[in-house]
Amino acid sequence: MDGPALKSLYLALQRYAGWLDRDRASVAVRTDVQALGAAIDAGADASALLSALDATIARLPGGDLRKMLRATAGQIRRALDEP
Repeated sequence: MDGPALKSLYLALQRYAGWLDRDRASVAVRTDVQALGAAIDAGADASALLSALDATIARLPGGDLRKMLRATAGQIRRALDEP
């Protein structure tokens, strides 16, 4: 996937994370999203960060926002796995 499309997915993920509350799990998700953004910008391997983000998202209470975060993180994973 090209850079602008990946950046667009990341910005959507960041926006969704910003909609979370201020509890501990939500803060952890935002921290993981920021780390993922730094790795994407640096061109580093982000697979471990995506796995950590998935685990952190799993700690959130169920709901539409959690589904949106998971779906977008999955799209980013697939985009990064493309040759």
